[in-house]
Amino acid sequence: MASRYSVRLYRGASQFLSATHDWLLEREAENNVVFSVAQLLATTDHPFREPVYLASITEGGKLIGCAVAASPDGIELTELPAGVAAELASSIAQIRPDLPWVGAVRRVALEFARAWVTKIGGDWHVRHDWMEFRLDEVVAPRPAPGRLRLAEIEDWPLLRTWAPGYATDTNTPVDVSGFLERRLRRRELHVWDHDGPRSFVTMSGNTPNAVQISSVYTPREFRRNGYASNAVAAASRGALAAGAAFCVLFADPEPAQPARIYRSIGYRPIRDHLVIVFSR
Repeated sequence: MASRYSVRLYRGASQFLSATHDWLLEREAENNVVFSVAQLLATTDHPFREPVYLASITEGGKLIGCAVAASPDGIELTELPAGVAAELASSIAQIRPDLPWVGAVRRVALEFARAWVTKIGGDWHVRHDWMEFRLDEVVAPRPAPGRLRLAEIEDWPLLRTWAPGYATDTNTPVDVSGFLERRLRRRELHVWDHDGPRSFVTMSGNTPNAVQISSVYTPREFRRNGYASNAVAAASRGALAAGAAFCVLFADPEPAQPARIYRSIGYRPIRDHLVIVFSR
């Protein structure tokens, strides 16, 4: 029986954005990951490689969802009607049979994961059970000594030693050192400086009207001094002052301590986001 959904693949990010930009913009915060990855792919300064999977899904000619999978990363999906994620699993399996993970709202991620292992084999497990938070106005935290500043090349020997700690604390599959080095080069890496760097915050994953706080880290020896909360508040305030309408970030939900900190400075939860990894 023919599907009522149609999956369209695109040759490149510019073509994809031309077809999907306005739809993604309607729920810009919720579509942050797919939107920001596509925008990054449209530049010449990104860490991805071929093959790149860019897809839109329509029903009766109406756009209802999007997907992006940029190697070596997994696939990120927008909100989708029930049944569509399973069709995307069949679609991307032809291009990325080695797909490492899927990221999406809980229902969509679980549907895709189950369809993927049915088709490809292997198993899956949840690596991250996150909440996406949105901030429209900063609530000032209790002040901490120091100030936020752009990281400089002179900071790199120290900051690179923090990468393993960040990777362990966040259970991330990403090459953290490479990620931070790109953020430093692109001037998207900031440090809270109190007689030297004490915490870092990165701002990337941007969309037309938003900035994503993409990582936050304070080494254990510098925690409980308010450095991270002040760094995130200052970075968010700076993004809003520079023209962003809002900021977003992803973190473990409450009662996790970071989530409580983010709530206290004005971030509010808007949706869940699962990252499910596959094994063969």
